[in-house]
This record gives sequence, structure tokens and C-alpha cells, in this order.
Amino acid sequence: MLDTQYKQNKKIDNEYRGQSNTFPATRYVGLIVASAGQSPRSTAVTSGQYTVPAALNGRLYKCTTAGTTGSTEPTWPTTAAGTVTDGTAVWTEQTTALYSGTIPEGSATGYARIAIASSLAAWSGTQGAGTTVASSGSSGQVSNNAAISFAQVTTSLGLVVGFAMYDALTSGNAWEFAIQSSGTPTTIGANISPNIAAGAAVIGYDTNGQ
Repeated sequence: MLDTQYKQNKKIDNEYRGQSNTFPATRYVGLIVASAGQSPRSTAVTSGQYTVPAALNGRLYKCTTAGTTGSTEPTWPTTAAGTVTDGTAVWTEQTTALYSGTIPEGSATGYARIAIASSLAAWSGTQGAGTTVASSGSSGQVSNNAAISFAQVTTSLGLVVGFAMYDALTSGNAWEFAIQSSGTPTTIGANISPNIAAGAAVIGYDTNGQ
């Protein structure tokens, strides 16, 4: 999971510029959706739609030139804001946009973000998933101790490819985000309850402190 620019600015002002920074007592989990589906082939796509590759790579791509995708998948760029022509359409990699807070959150009847308190009980320590005492490990990562269960939606939510953490139930500021990097993303149709398994929402730093 990556920090957003909003969170980075808060941390920098707090640590180096003497400004107070109260982290959210509750975070709200929202789902990121690829509105064009997963790597659509020979398909008309419109500007503003999102997709992910057939082999997930932890990156999201936005259609920035409408057109019809090619019959074979392009080589997806793995640099921030990189572009690729796909048939007559053009996709742009979205890490930079996500960092700035432009996050394509899903929308459906019955969908709402899920609140999770900032607590030892809710989030594991750095020593391992499921732990409920103060962090003593070296992983630099925490994860959700319980499944994050959303209410049943009554209209289609679409292809869920990641999640973001906000400081409000609606609107507000995104603090972190993640795009699925392996496995198969799930399409959430009508009358389905989205779910993030315990330990699957991983938040933290790599061993270099990034």
C-alpha cells in the first residue's frame, strides 16, 4: 500500500516543520474499481475508464484517448504516468494520479465505506498478522485483524481491483491506497456483499522506509 500526497504532506509538516498532525482515530475503507474491466480486447473504451492488465502488476491504467482496444494485449508501462497505445485507444498509468488523491472509488446502490478504528485490536502489529499487542517486529507492515465486510449492493459495483483508506465516511481525504498485484480481481454484481479477508489489507513501509 502506498501513501497519498495528502498523508506525505501531513507527515513532513509534523516531523520536520513543527506542525501538529492528528492521524484519524477511524479510517474508512473504500473499494477501487476498474470501470472498463480487466484488459478488454477489441472493445470500444471511453476516456476516463480504468483497467488493469490480464496479469496483475499492482498498477491501474486510465483511458486518456478513447478508441477500440487491440485484439492482443499491449505491453503495459510500469513507470508512473507512462502511456501505451492499445489499438486506437491510449492508456495512462495512474500511480501519480492515485498519489495526488484521484482515486476511482466504486459506486453502487447499497455501497458505503467501512469504518475501522485505529486500535491494537483492529490492526496487527509489525511482528505478524493477527497480533494484538504493541508492534515489536521488523516487517514495517500491519494488516486488518478481522475481515472487512461491506453491505450487500443491489446494483453492480464492477471489477474491484484495490482499496483506499479515507478519513471520512463520504468525501474526505485519501491517506493510503493499494492496487491488487496478484491473483484474480473480483467482479461485484448486484446482490453481492464485498469482502476483504483478514490480513489482506496490508499497510506499511518496505525495508527501506518507503
